[in-house]
Amino acid sequence: MIELSHDKLSDLIAMIEETGQVGYWQLHAESDSFDWSPQIYRIHGRRSDGGMVPRRDALAYLHADDRAVIEEHLRAAADAREEFHMDARVVRADGSVRYVKMAGRPLPGRDGTAADVLGVLIDITEFKRTENKLRRLAETDPLTGAVNVRRFESIAQAELRRAARFGKPAALAIIDIDGFKGINDSFGHLVGDEVLRKFVKMMTQTLREVDVVARIGGDEFAILMPETTVAEAAIPLERIAGMSRSLAIEREDLTICLTFSSGISAMTPGMDLREILRSADKLLYQAKHAGTGRVEPFGGDARKRMSS
Repeated sequence: MIELSHDKLSDLIAMIEETGQVGYWQLHAESDSFDWSPQIYRIHGRRSDGGMVPRRDALAYLHADDRAVIEEHLRAAADAREEFHMDARVVRADGSVRYVKMAGRPLPGRDGTAADVLGVLIDITEFKRTENKLRRLAETDPLTGAVNVRRFESIAQAELRRAARFGKPAALAIIDIDGFKGINDSFGHLVGDEVLRKFVKMMTQTLREVDVVARIGGDEFAILMPETTVAEAAIPLERIAGMSRSLAIEREDLTICLTFSSGISAMTPGMDLREILRSADKLLYQAKHAGTGRVEPFGGDARKRMSS
């Protein structure tokens, strides 16, 4: 076991703080204020005035959604002698956000009085950014940026449960680009790839933020539209159809007239997601056989030609 003098221990703590983005703090029960180490001030992007930081000020520096949970943890640590650790967000003086891991341990007070709380604060922002980047890579199609099949199924299952709970409608559309193989054959796969990227970008810009676009095959896509009836779902598809008929491809200075066929099915509570997908896929098959640029809505009396 390494034995360190007080000076060497202080130097080691300072090195840990600096290289590990770790700060330590103590909440004093008597004054209801924090002692912060220098690194905590740096994590917060604030200057030390050499004094204590009142609890209300320290909590005000946290993201509004995290304050109540941290307040409860601090109270439990002081009164019930409970340790805690959690992830939270710090809002710096310049408005930027840092992700932190916070842990605390009670220091018993005398005669049953409230305890001081000693803890650490670790800046995990870069770790979170890397984690979020890896998650996005795992959940999205690398060519188009659309959601991949696995993530789409997870979102759709959650939406199906939500629709059942609140009695809200939801629609699921499956889209297949007409004659996409001909684009690859005529202009090459690089142009074909750009067509797919442009098409997905067009869809995401036209649809609402709550709508989810997924690539489920080579030139086949699925769209989840929460709180939307089948009839309502056809409206943005009409807009996308009109825009896609003049798709500019910068790589070869081309303008491609792109059409697609689609089947739309209601996400009926009680139905299995696979049933809904099969229903939309069957309607897509019917639309394809009726001609290009068509949408086939579930329950529709007639096939509908996309607007030109």
